[in-house]
Amino acid sequence: MAFLKRANGAASGQIIELKQDRTLIGRSPEHCHVVLDPIGVSRRHAEIYRKGDDYFLADLNSRNQTKVNNGKLFPGADHRLTPGDRINICDVEFLFYHKLPTESGLKDNGEIVIVADGESADVPHLHTLDAARSSAMASMVKPEVKLKAILEIARDLSTELEIDTVAPRILDSLMQLFPQAERLFLIMVDPQTRRLVRKAFRCRPARRARFCSTIPADEARVSISRSIVNHVLVQKKAVLSQDACMDENLPTSASIADLKIRSVMCVPMLTPDSQALGILQLDTSDRKQFHQEDLDVLTAVASQAAIAIQNATLHESLLERERLDRDLKLAEQVQKRFLPQAVPEIPGFEFFAHYDPAYEVGGDYYDFVPLPGDRCAIAVGDVSGKGVAAALMMAKFSGDTRYCILTKNSPSAAAIELNHLLFSAGIDEKFITLSLSVLDIGKRSLAVSSAGHPPIMIRRADGKVEEVGEEIAGFPLGIMPGSDYRHREVSLNTGDVAVVYSDGVTDARNRREELYHTRENPRLLRRVAETAGGPETVGRAILQDIREYSTDHVQVDDITLVCFGPVAPAASRPAIA
Repeated sequence: MAFLKRANGAASGQIIELKQDRTLIGRSPEHCHVVLDPIGVSRRHAEIYRKGDDYFLADLNSRNQTKVNNGKLFPGADHRLTPGDRINICDVEFLFYHKLPTESGLKDNGEIVIVADGESADVPHLHTLDAARSSAMASMVKPEVKLKAILEIARDLSTELEIDTVAPRILDSLMQLFPQAERLFLIMVDPQTRRLVRKAFRCRPARRARFCSTIPADEARVSISRSIVNHVLVQKKAVLSQDACMDENLPTSASIADLKIRSVMCVPMLTPDSQALGILQLDTSDRKQFHQEDLDVLTAVASQAAIAIQNATLHESLLERERLDRDLKLAEQVQKRFLPQAVPEIPGFEFFAHYDPAYEVGGDYYDFVPLPGDRCAIAVGDVSGKGVAAALMMAKFSGDTRYCILTKNSPSAAAIELNHLLFSAGIDEKFITLSLSVLDIGKRSLAVSSAGHPPIMIRRADGKVEEVGEEIAGFPLGIMPGSDYRHREVSLNTGDVAVVYSDGVTDARNRREELYHTRENPRLLRRVAETAGGPETVGRAILQDIREYSTDHVQVDDITLVCFGPVAPAASRPAIA
């Protein structure tokens, strides 16, 4: 009389006596003598039939085929069974014997399932003798222990906020949950490069010798099959295989064979929005296998791990943002040191200056440079773009501007030299608009030059406003090598106010996205014309008007405003109520 012995699963050690001539194995309890319920088992999967004293195994054209001794069994190519043959039907494995396999450890009072004609055995749910079960379950952990471990993992991981600490702790916990696992991997996907990064790895040293000799043992310990990992990440579905080399559901890969991966579980770590952060993989090269209940546990752990890793990633991003904020705050302080710390104090003149970057640092620049001959240069510049890159460029430009103003005789000659220096620096895709003027204190005259900058507005004492510089403006610096620049001289009389500004003033927007100042609606010009008083009064009136206009709208560009002009002596000024 022949027997089948269940070699894995909760029913491991079960003995089924093959009493009838034909024993059908499959998922259908109506047609099969041995009923199996794992996913992938066909309704009528395989049969064992007897011819004389011999027994044969036949595949009944099943969807996932039948394997014997790790070889596929095709329909019509029946296999004559010999003692010890290993039969695999999906995740279920049997051993075939002609005689009762007492050497397996089953005692005389062990339970034997006899399948008679018209009866069936629901193999996964039959009870076996404690002695047989204890041998098969030696490497398993009780369900209640697994549940407790999952809860402990969730609790521990919820308090950890560093990925490099989270990853090893996850694998340490899994080593206790799955004593049959030889190697454990936690692989993450780098969000920037999309490359796979191994964050943690564990291996049981006692089993190193079982890896394939075609690759060094130390290398085999840490190597992982990328084909399995990529398959899981693309499909975003867990993989469980009891024989990875022969599993048709897995991609064909030489690495699986080289590493002698037998049973493997690979689970994606998915965020609530189904983003794959990486995978958890456990594998073994011996006969100890993983089962569906193991996969369920690992999937639960992977869900907790994904949440913990996502929290750790967000925490690290927050810390990085805080570091960046500190650096930007320092950069803001440094940049402000490049700007004048006070306006010039020149008898008979008044100066006002305001600088407000759209971000922590900006690309606008202004400066007052004392010159020989009782003169003072006034520069207002604007680098294309905003933020750190523009600020760094402006830091260099501020030094170049002072050098050129001090070494050249006129603002136009200084602009020509600045354009040359900018091209020599080799900075691509950046240009600078510049308003450069030289104020002659004694003559009360202003020489104005412009490199693509908005014109200077001069409000005369009688309230009329002139725009100076547009007719002689050249290209912005850095646009065309060898550009020529000109300047124009205008006089300034007592009560006149010159207004120099960057386009952050005119480009301020209201809630309807309308610009503060355009040719069709020259609001800045009207505000300057309507405001009586000196440079500081005019400057503050402009800023107040911009604030009122752009209420409820974020500042879109750096704002720089410089106002100056001759004023009456203090004794002759009317008192301010």
